[in-house]
Amino acid sequence: MTPLPLERCKLFESRNLDETRDHVAKIFCPHKLDLLGPNAELHARMHCHRIRNIAIAYVAYGWDTRVDPGELGSFFAVMLPAAGTGTYQSSFEHVQTGAEMIAVASPTEPVQMRLSKDCGNIVVRIERAAVEARLSEMLNGPLRRPIRFQLGMDVTTGYARSWVQSLKASIADLGNPDSLLTHPLAMEQFEQALIVGLLLAQPHNYTRMLNGDHRPVPSRLLGVTVDLLEGHPEWAHTSASLARQAGVSVRALQKAFREQLDSSPSEYLRGVRLQRVHDELCAAQCDTTTVGEITSRWGIVHHGRFAAVYRARFGESPKQTLGRQHARRG
Repeated sequence: MTPLPLERCKLFESRNLDETRDHVAKIFCPHKLDLLGPNAELHARMHCHRIRNIAIAYVAYGWDTRVDPGELGSFFAVMLPAAGTGTYQSSFEHVQTGAEMIAVASPTEPVQMRLSKDCGNIVVRIERAAVEARLSEMLNGPLRRPIRFQLGMDVTTGYARSWVQSLKASIADLGNPDSLLTHPLAMEQFEQALIVGLLLAQPHNYTRMLNGDHRPVPSRLLGVTVDLLEGHPEWAHTSASLARQAGVSVRALQKAFREQLDSSPSEYLRGVRLQRVHDELCAAQCDTTTVGEITSRWGIVHHGRFAAVYRARFGESPKQTLGRQHARRG
């Protein structure tokens, strides 16, 4: 018999609906799980391998099921069937997965799925913060909006085919006890390659910027202002103070930001501060610093409001970021 994906990483096997839902939620998120049709008989199993910011799982329910997690919040999910089919709905997008099509769910878009009785799904969980940080580095600037991937990925051609082939080969290799991917350095390289490959292979709302198409070219006015915001985001900037530095009116400055960066000066500054706080939290030790100390250093006064914006951007609170980094070191 052909072994199942990640079979040596088995987490559980169950015929109990509540037990299955709880086990799967621990790896992904709380969700609704329903069996469809008469005389339903659940025979669920799950295998999982974790790699820092990535978890790769194999999930099968053994019956037609409907799964509704809503918004994923803190992670992206790539779903490719090892067997059977799945139907996915997210906003106005509808995709049926199979040998030629897989699904990529984004954290801020609610998703519902219906899986066939024979469906064995490989689900790759990729932490939202890791994807956003990598894309920010690739664009050399802060992200002003959440990343939203196109739901369906055609894996028969182009970068997508290459990316999925590489992913499947790596998953097969993870099934071996002496896999090179068990080495920490190799894990890190695999994780980064997986994230970069996804950003290049699957269309999203930053693809055109990533490809260099229609990237705003800052005018002299914006160049002065952006340099000031990037160089000293901790200063108490206002539209009036920035306009004085650039030698233009407030209205002219705001118009330039909106037309060339699709933002306002205050939104741009908030994005820079968000990224700086996140970067420092990722590098800090929670026994030597606090979230309040870090946010104050970057000119943030309304900590409660900032925490809400931070959670919306990175899928977790500032305290969780700081604590998570400490846990990894431990």
